[in-house]
Amino acid sequence: MAEEPIKVGIISCAGEEIPEGTVSRLAVRRVLESLRPGQAVTLCLPLFLAGAEGEREFARNYPTITIDGCEKQCAKWGTETHSGPVSAALVVTDMLKEAGVSLSGARSGQRLTEADLAAVGMVAESIAEALDKVAVECEERQSGTAESSTSCACAASLPAGTLEINGKSVRIAGLPLIFTQCREDGLRVDDPEVSKRLLEIVRVYHPVDDHEERAYAAALRDAYAVFLESGQH
Repeated sequence: MAEEPIKVGIISCAGEEIPEGTVSRLAVRRVLESLRPGQAVTLCLPLFLAGAEGEREFARNYPTITIDGCEKQCAKWGTETHSGPVSAALVVTDMLKEAGVSLSGARSGQRLTEADLAAVGMVAESIAEALDKVAVECEERQSGTAESSTSCACAASLPAGTLEINGKSVRIAGLPLIFTQCREDGLRVDDPEVSKRLLEIVRVYHPVDDHEERAYAAALRDAYAVFLESGQH
């Protein structure tokens, strides 16, 4: 199996009843789409807490940053309870207080004031800085330039698998782990939902264009069948 470069997971506050939750989610989206595109993936906190193994497995093996709206830190608590220590934890209320910023109280992204949008930008910049720091620290640990007594979830790259998608070879980070977990969960290759389930999990790790969904689903099912037959561990 080949190895994929490190990626970082970001888990955002899911609270819709507080404006800081809205700021958290919008800031994460800005980081993923504009500030650091392609350098991180977002994990869904409700799915994570509900037991979605794709998200939990990612957080066990990749460095993960949590962005909480308030001091309850549900994202940090949930991640560390189910997957282990996070690489960085930011709290929006703390950042706003330190910067002397007040929100309007709007909870809808459509009703944010200019001050609210400025807060989103400030939080997004903080997330981007944390992302950069985590990525550098993990690269140093992999190259052996950091102290050996320090460990982190990204100390080793995830093994990757290769799929043939529309005539091209595509590497999927963590594919053997995905298959292993699905086997342990009892997912059978003759299950009518097997292709859909595999695709849902892989999308946590790897971007899939809408027009290639069928090709990915078919290739994943075939690769999973080979994996089960081979008895790999």
